[in-house]
Amino acid sequence: MAKKKSDIEQWSDVVQQMSAGNLPAITVPLHVLLGEAVDVAKFCDKYWKTQVDAQKRVTRLGLESAVPKDSKKGDAARLGQRTAEEILSLQRATQEAQTRYLLTVEKNKSPRERGEFLLGEIAATLRFYFDDGVEDAKDEMLARIDAAHAEDPETADALASALDDYALLGEKHRDALDGLGGFEAAHLDEARAVAAELRSRPAQAEAISRQAQDALLLRNKLATLLVERMGLVRNAARFVFRGEPKIVREVTSAYERRKRAATRRAKAQPGPAPAAPSPGTPPPAAPPLPLEG
Repeated sequence: MAKKKSDIEQWSDVVQQMSAGNLPAITVPLHVLLGEAVDVAKFCDKYWKTQVDAQKRVTRLGLESAVPKDSKKGDAARLGQRTAEEILSLQRATQEAQTRYLLTVEKNKSPRERGEFLLGEIAATLRFYFDDGVEDAKDEMLARIDAAHAEDPETADALASALDDYALLGEKHRDALDGLGGFEAAHLDEARAVAAELRSRPAQAEAISRQAQDALLLRNKLATLLVERMGLVRNAARFVFRGEPKIVREVTSAYERRKRAATRRAKAQPGPAPAAPSPGTPPPAAPPLPLEG
C-alpha cells in the first residue's frame, strides 16, 4: 500500500513551478492567515450549494453559481468543488513549513523563536479580549499596531519592535489578560526582555543557513497559494451575495477590516493647528497667480 503523501508533498509540483522573485507580499500576519483560512474553508462548504425549495425554485444562490461553464476541472485559477479542501490542505502545509523553518534556525544564536512565540501569544490574547462586538479605542489601538507591523521583514529589529508594541498594549490590560485562556501576564515582561536581547545581538548573528532560507521560501510559496485560494472564495462571495452584505461579512477578513477602520479614523483626525506668528512677523506672501495659457 502506497504511503499517503503529506500536505507539503501534495503541493510540491506546484511549488517548484513558482518563481521566488514574483511572490507578492502577504499583508496579514501568518497566524492570522492560518486562522482565517479555516474560516474561509468552512464558509465555502456552507454556501457552496444553491438552495431550492420543494417546487425547485431557487431560494439562495450558492458559490457554485460563480463557476463559469467553461471552467476546466482542476483549474487552479478558478473556483471549484475542491477549493475548500485545497484551502485546508494548504493551511496545514503552510503551518508545517513554518515549523520546519523555525527548527532550522540556529537556536543558540538568537532568541527569535521564543520572541515569535511570545508575539503570537500576546497578539492572539489581545484580539480575543478586545473582540466584544463593540468598536472602541481598544480596537483602534490594536488595529494601529497590526497595521504598523503587517509587512515587517524577517529581521531581529522588526520582531523586537513588534514585541515592544504588543507588550505595551497588553500591559494596559495586564490584570484582565492574566489567566485568560491560559495566558500568563509574565509573558509581557519576557517579551520586553527578549526584544532588548534581540536588539543587542550583532547583525551577523541573524544570518540564517541556506537550509533555513529554503525552508522560509517554501513557507512563503505555500502561503501565497493559500492566499490565492482564499481570494477565489472571497471574490465569488462578494459577487454571488452582492445583495446580502451579512453573508459577505462572514468571509471577509476581520483583521483587514480593523486595519481599514484604523486608517479611516487616522485620516479623519484633524491635523495640528498652525502656530501663531510671533509679534512683528510679516504676513505670508500671497501665492503666485496661475499663468494664462
